[in-house]
Amino acid sequence: MNVQKDIEFIILLEEMKKIQRQTKVLGCNRRENDAEHSWHVATMSLFLQNYSKFETDINKVIKMLLIHDLVEIFAGDTFAYDTSGYEDKIYRETQAMNKLKGFLPQNMAELLESLWLEFENGETNESKYANAMDRLQPMLSNLFSNDGGTWTEHKIKVSQVLKRMEPIKDFSEEIYNFIYENIQDNVKKGYLIAD
Repeated sequence: MNVQKDIEFIILLEEMKKIQRQTKVLGCNRRENDAEHSWHVATMSLFLQNYSKFETDINKVIKMLLIHDLVEIFAGDTFAYDTSGYEDKIYRETQAMNKLKGFLPQNMAELLESLWLEFENGETNESKYANAMDRLQPMLSNLFSNDGGTWTEHKIKVSQVLKRMEPIKDFSEEIYNFIYENIQDNVKKGYLIAD
């Protein structure tokens, strides 16, 4: 154990508070940061677990959600609907993960990477649930506040949003149907482009 090195990593985590996302805080004109997003999705997973179609280890889900965007400290945030940003996202984030691991002892570096890879691969029940929460949280901001938020700003089509919603449908039909109904309402309001 190396206290100085461990504290340096903890201080590095402060960078999450500086990474601005596209999503606006509900009812505000201010964009959320990565730290706020990670906290929110982790907390959501705790309170929405009863809607899950499948059994999950909620502690693992929360861990996954708390660390899933740490790579953005070095890779930056990629807006969900930025197709060109996704072209090199995996490369940038893999490089960032390698850099992050350099701050940690081997056992913690392996834990960080394994949780991140599990989230990215989306094959386990825990990662499916975590991905559903990650997709749901920004949608709530656009649906229930800010006049469509980033959907309006970036002229997003309803088909793009429905594609992003697929992990939510896999997680819970009930939540999916609720969100779907509200998406249709947002189309009527002109916040989403019908296609």
